[in-house]
Amino acid sequence: MPAISAVPDVLKSPDAQEPPAVPEAPAAPEPAGRPRWPGTPKVPAISAVPDVLKSPDAQEPPAVPEAPAVLVPLAGPETPAASGTPAIVDMSAVPETPSVPEASAASVALRAPSDPSRVRRICVIGCGPRGASIVERVLANAPDVLRGGRLDLHVVEPFPPGAGRVWRTDQPRLLWMNSAADDVTLFPDASVGCTGPARPGPTTGAWLGGPLHDGAYASRADQGHYLRWFFDRVTAQLPPGVRLLVHRARAVDVFRTETEGPGGTRRGGQRVVLDDGSAPFDADHVVFATGHRGTLPEPGPDGVTRIGPGPADPERLAAIPPGARVVTRGLGLVFVDCAMLLTEGRGGRFVHEGGRLRYLASGREPHLIAGSRRGVPLPPRPALTSAVPAGPPRIATLDACREALARPGAGFRRDVWPLVVAELTWRHYRQLRTARPGRAVMDWAEFDRGFRSFPAGDERQAKLVHTAVPDPSDRLYLDRLEAPLAGLRFEGPEDLQGHVRAQMAAALRRRRDPLATGDSAVVDGLTATGAVVEELWRGGELSPHDVAEALDRFAFGAFLSSGPPMARAERLLALAEAGVVTFVGPGTTVKPAITDAGRRVVRAYSPAVPGAYEGSVLLDARLDRAGPERAEDPMIRALWARGELAEERTGETGTGEICLSGPALHPVGTDGRIHRDRTVAGPAQFPRPGTNAVFFRQNDVVARHALGAR
Repeated sequence: MPAISAVPDVLKSPDAQEPPAVPEAPAAPEPAGRPRWPGTPKVPAISAVPDVLKSPDAQEPPAVPEAPAVLVPLAGPETPAASGTPAIVDMSAVPETPSVPEASAASVALRAPSDPSRVRRICVIGCGPRGASIVERVLANAPDVLRGGRLDLHVVEPFPPGAGRVWRTDQPRLLWMNSAADDVTLFPDASVGCTGPARPGPTTGAWLGGPLHDGAYASRADQGHYLRWFFDRVTAQLPPGVRLLVHRARAVDVFRTETEGPGGTRRGGQRVVLDDGSAPFDADHVVFATGHRGTLPEPGPDGVTRIGPGPADPERLAAIPPGARVVTRGLGLVFVDCAMLLTEGRGGRFVHEGGRLRYLASGREPHLIAGSRRGVPLPPRPALTSAVPAGPPRIATLDACREALARPGAGFRRDVWPLVVAELTWRHYRQLRTARPGRAVMDWAEFDRGFRSFPAGDERQAKLVHTAVPDPSDRLYLDRLEAPLAGLRFEGPEDLQGHVRAQMAAALRRRRDPLATGDSAVVDGLTATGAVVEELWRGGELSPHDVAEALDRFAFGAFLSSGPPMARAERLLALAEAGVVTFVGPGTTVKPAITDAGRRVVRAYSPAVPGAYEGSVLLDARLDRAGPERAEDPMIRALWARGELAEERTGETGTGEICLSGPALHPVGTDGRIHRDRTVAGPAQFPRPGTNAVFFRQNDVVARHALGAR
């Protein structure tokens, strides 16, 4: 499930005979400028996938060779593994990007232990950031929960574990992270309030140690290197009695079964079926961490090429011919990625002239005709420095939200959202008073005391703001931020283009200077409140109707706080000024049509602008929120077909989300059954260090439940 805050995205687990110990692989050379985990010795890379790291950008540093494959001979009797040494079995060896739909290399069959009832069996399906974090939490909690028991931990992932599909290391380096590298970690530090032990470690920025895009952002490929290193690091020394089995394959089904144990006892379990032809294996608990759920493609209008929805696909985008008119739905991060691949990725260049950034076309670009519901691109992420520390919520705290929901007839929109709005408002004026004290005529202590003394949403709060901040331009109007073009009408396309470009330039100016406005304070507030609402959601404290309302309300949070880095927003403005990108307007609709010459096209309209645009390619530059019945993953469709997954609904309307129960994220079937031996851990934005991130707390709960803790 997507995170509902845009910043936390509001959202990456004893028998006498042991398997043979795995010989250590030779240590991989460390890249220059990439420090080891402070205070630890050099650790050998144990990933069994030695792929050549491709670098499409000639100016990038040379690829770093991986450690050679670890191949474990399984013939002969099992021998005890040395305590605390790796017991890792790579079940197959496949390239970085597995072919589809061909099966990956066959898995190696393992002889079952002599007493299966004494081995806890966990399977994590999907090992991108979420799955890798759950693996880390399982290993961290295993000694405490198992207390000498044995564990077989299966990891099923066709791509290199840690990076997974989205963060694989062979993708174009034009694709950037959206979060600053120093704000991204997969190591739960001492700030995380969870049962399992902390595991401090470096952020992406500290680990890379080298130059970053726009001074702060890593490429997705480099983030993939960090994630692969994280997985190797946390699995390098397994707890005694733990065996890690990595299957480089796809899971195509998980079905329930029973096995016969000693003395004729029956043991319920689940059988995992892979696409590589290897024998299925059994698990006591299955964690589904497959990331963003792709959907089966829908055919485009006859005679029109359709691409998407889904993340930017370099191969499919490469098929768009130069000069083609591409009607694009979506102006978010996927659109920014597509725009960069179709322009700079085709030889175009950005140059600074006269204090402005200009785009010099290569002649190989298509023409992008882009529209969305709001009609404007996401504003850029604010500058990384703020006038005041972000800190936890002061008004929309977890306790305050719970108290509001406990009232008779309470609902998210009526009782919780006003707390969120009050939090954002309070933070905005705190930053204004700190950064530009002359703009407020009331002492901050007096304003703070008065504002927080009134109930959230009380009209007396608004009166206090008007008294304290006399200039309307200094006040916070969330509705204008949420829908910048709402209610406007334009005489023609050029009128709209000029207005949107001016708005983009103004957003860049505001967000470059953290002292100029309260933008960064509002974004920080969305981060903090989104984490609170995420915790309420995952803890089962919100009804399906409340979840739908929270997703709807925090969609505006995504618009305000999850935009591209500043440099990317500046490039997008240059593309618009060069005429490579044309905006359709708010409320964009797309319909198939036939031209007077008989050509089949799609036409894009906006009710705010007369006329229409047409194109021969339809690019859905967005992530689809279709229900599990349209999932691209055959495993999800199989579970759905048997009624073992249900779609979250509010009334008669499906939200596109899988219905889950409780903090351990158990899926709920169509019959209402809660499958407590399964977990669906949806994608979430990367956690920030030192913030007690809900990402880690959820993963710790999931891991301990999978291990059998109660």
